[in-house]
Amino acid sequence: MDCAVKQNYFEQKLSTLSKQGISNDDAILDVIEAYLDGKPKPAKSKKPKVVTNDQLFWSSVFLWDLSVEVISSEAFILALARYFSVEKISNFSLLEQLTYRSPESMRKAIRASEIILRPSSNKWTEIKQLASRIPGELSELVAVCCAFQRSHQERIDLVVKYQKPLSGLTLFELLSYSSVYAFKYLFNEPDALDGTVISTSERFCALKEIVEWKLRDAESDYFNLTEVKIAKSLKTHQSPLVFPSQEDSSIPDSYLRHFEKLMQVQVELDGFLSRCVTPFCFEDECEYYLDGERLEMRKYTFVEQRAWELNGKKQNLIDGYWVMRGGLEFKDRGLDKQLIGSVENHEDNQIAYIKSLGAYLQLSDVYGIDNVIQTDNGLKVDVHQVLLSLELMIAFYNKDFILVFAKNLHETGDWKTSLGLLALSGLIDPNNPQGRFPITFCNWKQKAKNIVGWTVSKDFPKGNINAAEAILDFWSLDCKKWSAQLKANNNDNIPQLTERPIFKLGNYCVQLPWMMAGQLTSVNVINTLRRFANKRPEIRSETQRIETNLGIQFKKRGFTVIVGYEPDKSDDFNPGEIDLICALDNTVIVVEVKSTYRRTSKREAIRYKHATLRKAGKQIQRKTEAVKYLLVANETFRKQLGINKTELSNVVGWIADTSLEYDHEYFNGYLKISVEELHVALRDEANMLVDFIESKTQSKEHNATETTLYPKGFSVGALLRAIQESKIWPI
Repeated sequence: MDCAVKQNYFEQKLSTLSKQGISNDDAILDVIEAYLDGKPKPAKSKKPKVVTNDQLFWSSVFLWDLSVEVISSEAFILALARYFSVEKISNFSLLEQLTYRSPESMRKAIRASEIILRPSSNKWTEIKQLASRIPGELSELVAVCCAFQRSHQERIDLVVKYQKPLSGLTLFELLSYSSVYAFKYLFNEPDALDGTVISTSERFCALKEIVEWKLRDAESDYFNLTEVKIAKSLKTHQSPLVFPSQEDSSIPDSYLRHFEKLMQVQVELDGFLSRCVTPFCFEDECEYYLDGERLEMRKYTFVEQRAWELNGKKQNLIDGYWVMRGGLEFKDRGLDKQLIGSVENHEDNQIAYIKSLGAYLQLSDVYGIDNVIQTDNGLKVDVHQVLLSLELMIAFYNKDFILVFAKNLHETGDWKTSLGLLALSGLIDPNNPQGRFPITFCNWKQKAKNIVGWTVSKDFPKGNINAAEAILDFWSLDCKKWSAQLKANNNDNIPQLTERPIFKLGNYCVQLPWMMAGQLTSVNVINTLRRFANKRPEIRSETQRIETNLGIQFKKRGFTVIVGYEPDKSDDFNPGEIDLICALDNTVIVVEVKSTYRRTSKREAIRYKHATLRKAGKQIQRKTEAVKYLLVANETFRKQLGINKTELSNVVGWIADTSLEYDHEYFNGYLKISVEELHVALRDEANMLVDFIESKTQSKEHNATETTLYPKGFSVGALLRAIQESKIWPI
């Protein structure tokens, strides 16, 4: 047979769908969705694929006969954007035809491909050639892209310029200066290059980039930290700053100035990417144009910005909700009548315990995390002990470092003097052998012994050293492994600096007090387990528990619930496993559950929207339609749900996600909500959604002013209204 007429996977799929009577446009859109979903999935073979999915798809014959409606669809624009991200494929003639037929689609795809960050790409060369062939449609966009590329390169060059003076510092020394800088601006935000101020979150992001730069060039000696090296480093780089004297401090003063400048230019680069590049690439409400050689932006609406800010407010309320739940659990266990730790630390320890219990309930109920998890090195560790340990560290660093420094600063008005008094108070404290320098350090074994008391339990009344080491292992970021990953250009699952805040350098634990004081414990665990350790064998069972836990809440409200239903499949009926089917009063709610981590940037959220949430919209449509069909055609299924055949059922489909990104938006016509919102609504606990910062002061008042989502009693209709009209959110 002539190979030229043999259909590839995508052409075969189109033929099959067409034979089923599906319209040509709908069939092609299904094929495009299959491509975006990574199909065909690679066979389990050690041999690399001879032909990639990208090559197959972009060589498909049907691409030459697409309707303008298909070319203008979101799915095809995303497919085009993927084309521009793959170097080893090319179909220039097709691009030319597509540009003539729908220039707006081509412009959107070029923007969404983020090609402006890859000026040396072959695809950028193709785009410039395309613009020269069809100048009226693409020349303005190319000029804007070139301006972006120049601006980007200028900022990169500035970062490189200010990295050079710090290139001779070890990683430990760089971290030391970062912490001195943090204390200097703890209560007085530093100036940014554009005249604004640098926020704490911007400093976190910038420090991650700076540390990764150092790790990419790190010498092996950086990771062999010893007591002698630490003492020598402190004498040169810390003592002259912390203990000002007649001793020459010009060297550390100079390094600190260079570090401040590096932070400024790194923040400028990060801000350019987040506030300029991301909107240009992904937000249609933003238009960029050239005024002479100057880039300008015109924003037509602020819908996306307001939605992002609203989700942030919702996240604060959810955080407060779990603190409230932790407080109730604390009381139910009778812990409010017990002394926790010393009398001096009792109140701080109570708060730490309440927050850890809230985080534990969140991880269990919403994320399906078991009570024991495994660290990177295979050690088993109790989840609540992991959470409590970090909360106790947060309490310690806030009380013994941040509050002491704040008091000193209030009394002296000088950050250097205040830092020196802080360090001095540690040196004269016999219970604090490592002092209170801006950077803390401790031998790994000794650190484990120091926290053994946090592992006390009924089985181990004096604590357990193995459990303490497992806790340290869980929260530690092995800098040597991190460096090797960066040097290998393995950017998958790169950790956030703040999410594993104990840095392992050889046999030493290194911590930054200012960073430890601002940790978000539940976020750290969620992202550690769901972002960085997402290949764990426990992931499947955790996902099943998320569905089961949600199903239990529906059952408590009288629903008949089926979890993980797999209908019999045939050639023309294969909806896949249906996560949750809940029936009450002739209404059937079909839920597609998505479990993920908490994203920290708009770019991450947008990519999640384009991949996972778009796919979820297709999945819930398929599964909702399957349930409608089964209610008519399958008597056994109807009986399982307790539904009479003569009744016409109301079938509702929801996407329930463990994250709040794009909350209450519609995907393929189906509402996307959070798993937590469902829990709150089914438990009728909307009155416990309070701002985290205000939760301590509002808890007593809150108990006296309880409200309900269901003043006329619970019903499935009342639940639908509460969810669809966002009634649980007090904003």
